[in-house]
Amino acid sequence: MENVESMEPRIIKTQDENGEIHNFELIDVLHLDDQDYGLLIYLDGKEEEGGEEEEEVIIMKLHKEDDAYTFETIENDEEFNKVVSYLETEGELEFEEEDEEEE
Repeated sequence: MENVESMEPRIIKTQDENGEIHNFELIDVLHLDDQDYGLLIYLDGKEEEGGEEEEEVIIMKLHKEDDAYTFETIENDEEFNKVVSYLETEGELEFEEEDEEEE
């Protein structure tokens, strides 16, 4: 990959299947098993009630097509879990269980 790992965080826009545009900040790129993954923070509407900001990390496949990079949702649960396990093992991300937040 051409220096994507060394680039500064960037604001990117993605379009979902309904044609809606979403803004993200690309915070890191992970290379695992011959596949690149982008770690993104969702920027649209990230303020919670009470004014606190919530940063949720989104993991997407990163593909290079010609000179452009595209992001794709990880559809395979096994692949997604493999990436999450790697990130947890490397200590790059801390994940909170939703059930723990409700208690």
